[in-house]
Amino acid sequence: MTNTNPNNVTPIESKQPAPACRFTITATLRGFPIMIEGEGRAGDLKIIVDRLLAAGAEPPASQAATPAQTEPAKKAAPLCSIHRTPMKASRKPGSFFCPRQTEDGSGYCPEKA
Repeated sequence: MTNTNPNNVTPIESKQPAPACRFTITATLRGFPIMIEGEGRAGDLKIIVDRLLAAGAEPPASQAATPAQTEPAKKAAPLCSIHRTPMKASRKPGSFFCPRQTEDGSGYCPEKA
């Protein structure tokens, strides 16, 4: 008698080993750039990295962008023609104003750029 209930059948995929992940490690060892490629589990990758660090290898310089690289180039603030001090950026992009008070103290400097 054969079992016709498909719910009792275990798919063969569940019994196969998990595929290995591929990885590439880039480092510098005593000033020489090195690259290691391999396949394995995450634990294997951690072991290799730990051994590289123990041998004195250094990771490559961080690829993260510095804030100066991510922000658009800011215009240098112009100098106020009256006070000879840098102006402040206005809320309106590309415009500047002088935040200093007038010499007689009656208000703020009218200079704008």
